Amino acid sequence: MLTQTYGAPGDRSMLKNLWYVILPSSQLTNDLTAIRIVGQSFVAFRDEHGKACLLSDVCVHRGGSLSAGKKVGGSVQCPYHGWRFGADGRCTHIPAQPNLKIPIKARIDAYPTIERYGWIWAFLGDLPEDERPPLPILDWLSDDAVRTVSGHFDWESSWDRVIENGLDFAHAPFVHGSTFGDVNHPEIESFDVDSKEWSGSARMIMRRPARKGLLRRKSLSESVEVVTVPGFHLSGPCTTLELELPRGWRIYIVSAHVPLDANRTRTWWMMGRTFLRSPLLDRKFIVSNIRIFKQDHAVLKNVRPERVPDSWQQEVSLKSDALQISFRKRVQELEHRGWRIDELRLAQEFTGRKACAVPCPERRRIDSWAIEQIPVHPQE
Repeated sequence: MLTQTYGAPGDRSMLKNLWYVILPSSQLTNDLTAIRIVGQSFVAFRDEHGKACLLSDVCVHRGGSLSAGKKVGGSVQCPYHGWRFGADGRCTHIPAQPNLKIPIKARIDAYPTIERYGWIWAFLGDLPEDERPPLPILDWLSDDAVRTVSGHFDWESSWDRVIENGLDFAHAPFVHGSTFGDVNHPEIESFDVDSKEWSGSARMIMRRPARKGLLRRKSLSESVEVVTVPGFHLSGPCTTLELELPRGWRIYIVSAHVPLDANRTRTWWMMGRTFLRSPLLDRKFIVSNIRIFKQDHAVLKNVRPERVPDSWQQEVSLKSDALQISFRKRVQELEHRGWRIDELRLAQEFTGRKACAVPCPERRRIDSWAIEQIPVHPQE
């Protein structure tokens, strides 16, 4: 039994300096799209070259919402006074005084983006490129033998609770007994965690009821063993899953769990299968995956505290929780670097009083900004 205490009292919070999935590539057009991540507002769009761009959604003039404006060439025009901002965040035009030398403070935060695996990833932080986390490796998405479906799901739960749920297979027999868990065989055999700087995974054996029928819906009395490889990666932030089924069949799942706010999470997910690859069956696999999310959500929305606690003494953990504990340690290491958003200060000093923004890399080069950085807990 694990009762070690880690960190100060309080609940886990949201983090800066990570890659977050903002949208599937197919959903970002030339129009402006409002984005919500880590409790902050952003505006996403494609510039004149088709590159995905992400800016802070607060005009430095009078606080207009840029996502409510319009595109003008490769710039975003504020709906309030028509100020325009380029993809690099710099103001390019002030209609009321077109001959004015644009002040250096007339700029907003612009964030690095990468399009990979069919998703747009944005780096919400100020680290230089060589210090940023890597993205996960998802080679199966480029495998022609794997048929892929995708979607999204919204949770009334914190991102860390959702991620830990995806790493926890002891709950499967009780939450997912009607889909893939086996309540008659809830045992989790001993396993090792492969823990790295930005990720972790484990290889374990779980039992599920044997099934028959085209989509194996009808359960039989006997069970089968399934090699299960769950994991996490702090970019996304993602949970991953590989299932090694009988007949050599494989299922792959990656889910990017994006914190919209402290207790709301949006999951962008992709699921691949090496069997029953007809497009006519895609809808059935999508429905099945969403049903599993709904079963989890019914439990998670009532979990207390709403977020993962800092103190391990507030919960009783076992060896079967080792992968979740590895995740907690990685997150805490990032918190100790000063990446944890200070929600108390944010509520007391900023909300309703003054705007703030997640700092972008350009803030390391230029000191003069009108909008303050989002408050974070100090580095330990």
